[in-house]
Amino acid sequence: MSNARPKIADYPFTTLTPNLGVVRVGAGQSFVMADIPGIIGGAAEGAGLGHRFLKHLQRTRLLLHLVDITPDQAIDPAMGARAIMDELRRYDVALYEKPRWLVFNKTDQIPDELQKNMY
Repeated sequence: MSNARPKIADYPFTTLTPNLGVVRVGAGQSFVMADIPGIIGGAAEGAGLGHRFLKHLQRTRLLLHLVDITPDQAIDPAMGARAIMDELRRYDVALYEKPRWLVFNKTDQIPDELQKNMY
């Protein structure tokens, strides 16, 4: 979406620092998008790099929470999303109350027979 070039790989927690990129949406119109690394359980208390990442979220207007919904995940996507919301709430209630969109990722990986039951 932007010209940012973060390091990416096909394993969890590739992003070690927040990555900022400018998204241009029209002539003279743009916004800054921040790619924040995955939040782990206990981040609100400082586990991992939790405080370092969560403080960046406080400056945002909208949170996009990318959720991997491929069926072979070790963690149930709904439970994972709830865990993140709980970390946001424990860190800062105002952060928890920010507008938040759940964005389902890797929907192309869902078998056809499961897709039929989703809609």
